[in-house]
Parts: sequence; structure tokens; C-alpha cells
Amino acid sequence: MRQGRRRWRERFGLQGKMAASYVLVTAAAVILVEGVAFGFILPNLLAGQDLISRVQQTAGDLAQQVALVSTATDHVALPANYVLGQPGVALGPGQEQPSGNGVAVPQVPTSYPAGAPAMTLALAFTSDGTIIASTYPARYPVGSSAYAVIPTGAGYESGGRGQISPVANGRVAWCVQSVLLDEFRSGSGKPGTEKRFPPDALVYVQAPVQPATIASVAGAGPLLQSGLILLLLTLPIGVVFGVLTTRGIVQRLRRLGLTTTTFAGGDFSHRVDPGASDEVGQLERDFNTMAERLQSSVDHERALAEKSARLAERSRISRELHDSISQDLFSLSLLAGGLEKALPDDSPLRREVRALGETVQSADREMRALLLELRPTTLDEKGLIPALEELVSTYATRLRIKVDAELEPVTMAPAAELAALRVAQEGLANAVKHAQATSIRLALHRNGAGAQIRVSDDGRGFEPDADSASPGLGLRLMRERVAELGGTLVISSRPAEGTVIEATLPVSPS
Repeated sequence: MRQGRRRWRERFGLQGKMAASYVLVTAAAVILVEGVAFGFILPNLLAGQDLISRVQQTAGDLAQQVALVSTATDHVALPANYVLGQPGVALGPGQEQPSGNGVAVPQVPTSYPAGAPAMTLALAFTSDGTIIASTYPARYPVGSSAYAVIPTGAGYESGGRGQISPVANGRVAWCVQSVLLDEFRSGSGKPGTEKRFPPDALVYVQAPVQPATIASVAGAGPLLQSGLILLLLTLPIGVVFGVLTTRGIVQRLRRLGLTTTTFAGGDFSHRVDPGASDEVGQLERDFNTMAERLQSSVDHERALAEKSARLAERSRISRELHDSISQDLFSLSLLAGGLEKALPDDSPLRREVRALGETVQSADREMRALLLELRPTTLDEKGLIPALEELVSTYATRLRIKVDAELEPVTMAPAAELAALRVAQEGLANAVKHAQATSIRLALHRNGAGAQIRVSDDGRGFEPDADSASPGLGLRLMRERVAELGGTLVISSRPAEGTVIEATLPVSPS
């Protein structure tokens, strides 16, 4: 049963979530309508928060004003004629009046009875609570304690952002702001807006909270009931609509998820049939594009791995030949030379020993040419011209073969550059191993719409027609490599007249 439930959740989980989103949208629409209906009630309900913001603004403004009029720089000292608040504003107990973004703070000349509603007032006091300026001096004179009027007493720090608190004769919105003289003098901020203890002084502002009208709150009852009924009716409609409209999308997403799983398992051959031109269809097409690129990248990595393996094997074979056979041939050459010197001049074996030494030297010569052919090149790192120059220099220095090079930079595709380098390698190797050449010429230049690589030698030559029935492996591979790129390879040779190999390869468009 648990497995059945799990399969049901897997099958309908996404569809259920999408259907739930439709239900939530429907419910949000109903709530929005209810919100519009409550438009005439919300102002009364939000009046308290608006009053807090205005009280906080007024406290900040008065804190800046106190800092500006202070006659001392190390503490707050107010002029004798300083008036805190707004003279001429007539507000009685329980009354509050907006003034710009803040509240109007009146100067109260008389004292109202102790049981009267709370007044709109402001106090400036020191950090120990001593009042230094008051808008209601008849009740809160200068020199008295501000803690008697602040709802939280000495814990005035809790009112830094403004709040509403109950008092003995009602509820007030109040705020306390700091007066910082050094902030004003340095110009780094607005005085009265930063927090630092002990501050130079503080400003307290309060305004009475107007009670919300009972009629407006009571009138919300029928609206709430009708909204609840409408919400209950729209829920099943939203469920049905969500299930019907999300079925196709869920199936497409599930199919895309299964294909992704096969990709995670290493099978990159699967693709998704793109559906409609919507967001999911775009995701399907992007997935196929990603799959193609990933497959191409994997194929490229495999090709690079195979190439690296071949180069590593060539290097290994080159090392083995150099460390074993080349050393043995060198030893045989020394033994033949020593044996020839040890034999008498009239010995009939001297001629055979001399022939043996020449044969060993020829074999060593061919072995060195083979090692150069197997040696990795620097084409990828340096380019075609430096690779050919290094090849020519190696043959000249290691084999004592004169190689003249005439190399013209030609823009070619990477595959064509590799083919040109292989033709040069094969041509030089054949001239040394088979033609016994003493002078070789290597040329690279542009030839019409292509590039021509040419290797010529003064060796013993051969009859190409006679050898065409069984061409060497190197020549055959050379022809195949050039033909694959759409180029041509021509071999011209005659006995005792040397050999010329010309390969024409396509160049990259300028």
C-alpha cells in the first residue's frame, strides 16, 4: 500500500501542485475583490500605523531643530526664548492634526484636568530624563522628569521606531529620537536620526490615537460571510480547471525528466520531440540543443583521447627503438670497426668486415630517420612553419643531411596543416632511408587557390609506374590523407635522378 501511495504521489504530485496553484490564484482573486470591498474600512484600520510614521517624522524633525539651535557644542543648551512646538495651533485633549508628513504639535498654555484624554505634545530632555523644553509646561515643566509621561518610563529606547502604547487616559502613538551634535557638526548625517548612547539629548513626541468607528468594523461582517461563501464555491472549480489544463504539460515534463535520467546514465542518443511553441516547448528545444552539444563534446574528447594515446604509443616505440636497437647497432658498428683494424691488411675477411660495417651504418641511418618520423611534433603548440623549421633543423643536425627550406606562411585549416606536416615528414624520411640522398629541399608556398608542399632530393630515385602495384605504406597513407581533404599528390622520380613529391592542399578563406 505504501508503494502504491508513493507511485500515486509521483504521478500526481506535479499535477496536483500546478492545480493547487490555480486554486491559489482563484482564492487570491476572491481575496482581492474582498479587499476592494473593504476599501472604506481599511483607512480606519491602518490609521494607527500612519500615525506612528507621522509621529516618528515629527520627532526626527524636532531633534534636528534642537541640534540646530543649541548654543553649546559639547552639550545641548537651548536659548532662553526657544519655543518647542508650533505656537498658534489650537488642539485640545484627545485631538490630533496632520502637518505635512508629521503631526502638528501645539503649545498648550493651560492645564487640563488630570482625567482629560491624552494630549499631542513634545518634550526635549537630557539622557538622565530631565526636561529642557516642553510644549505642555503647565503639566510637564522644565526641570521635571520626562519618564513620568513616556509610556515605558526610563525604557524609552523601545520607542526609537515608534509604537502605540496604552496610557492612563487613552492610547498614544509615541517616538523618541536622539539629538547628536557631533553628527550635525561633521555633516556626516542628520542630527537626531542616529543611535548613540549616551546621546546629547532626546526628543519625545506623542499623539492620541483616534478610536476606529464601530459601524465600519461591524459592517464588515456580511462582507466577510459573502466572501467566504464565494471562496468555497470557487475552490472545486479551480481544482477541476487546474487538473484539465495541466495534464498535457505534466506529461511533457515527465517525458523530459525521463530523457534527462537516461542522459545521467551516460546514454546521449535520446532526444525529445518538441511540442507547442510555449515555455515547455522552448525547454524541450533547448534540451535537444544541449544534447547535441554534449554529444559533440563527448565525441571530441574521445578523439582527443585516442590521439593522445597514439602519440603516447609513438613516443614509447621511439624510446624503445632508441634505447635498444639503436644502441645495438652502435655496438655492432664499433665491433666491425675494431675487427677491421685487427685483421691483417692481406686478410680476405677485411672486405666482408668492411661491408658489415657499412651495412650497420646504413641500418643506423635508417633507424635514426625512423625515430625522427615517430617523434612528436610541435604543430599544435607553435604552428606549421615552426614545426617544419624544427623538422629541417633536426635532420640537418642529427643526420648530417643538407636540407634547404623555403617556407612561405600560408593560412590553412588545422587538418590541412597536419597533412602538410605529415607529407614533409614522410618525404624526408623516404629520402634518407630509401633514396640515400645527400641533399634535400623542402618548400611551402601558395599555388593558385591552394597551398603546395614540395619535397625534392638528389637520391637514387625509382620508377613510380613499376612500384604502383605495391606502393609503400607511407606513400599510400600520404595519398589517402591528401585525398580526404580534396587535395592532390604527385610523385615524380626516375632512377639516379632523384624524387619530387608535391602535395596541393586547400587553404582557409581569407
